[in-house]
Amino acid sequence: MSNNLKILIGLCFLGIPLTRVSAQTYTCRSASSAETLAMKDYIIRLVTGTDSVTVATRAQYQLPIVDASKVSVVTTTNTCQSAGAAYEKALNPTGTPAVSRSMVVIKIGTTRYAIIDPVEKNGEYEVNMITDSKFAVLAMFSS
Repeated sequence: MSNNLKILIGLCFLGIPLTRVSAQTYTCRSASSAETLAMKDYIIRLVTGTDSVTVATRAQYQLPIVDASKVSVVTTTNTCQSAGAAYEKALNPTGTPAVSRSMVVIKIGTTRYAIIDPVEKNGEYEVNMITDSKFAVLAMFSS
């Protein structure tokens, strides 16, 4: 019996799965998806609103005041990859296998991003993230 076969048999007895490892992918949902439209609308309300509750929420999430025209849906591959990596890192401890994600990424002015993976849940709620322009996490909340 070859050494490689002995190793494989040993790994099986240890309960280590012999699945093929593949790289995770991070993609952005389309600009017309229901999740994207809902998130963009919510962010626009937060960054343009003037009532006391909205102002307090905006401050808590560290969002700037910007015109609605400065809020846009992101679909570029590089930005989606960076947003996905930041989201993954913030949610999972180092060493946890990364998972592929299809996210909503909203650019807010020139300094912020809002990121959500509609599949990622905290109980029954979705996990939302606000990052700076370099994808450092500033705020996380469930909705």
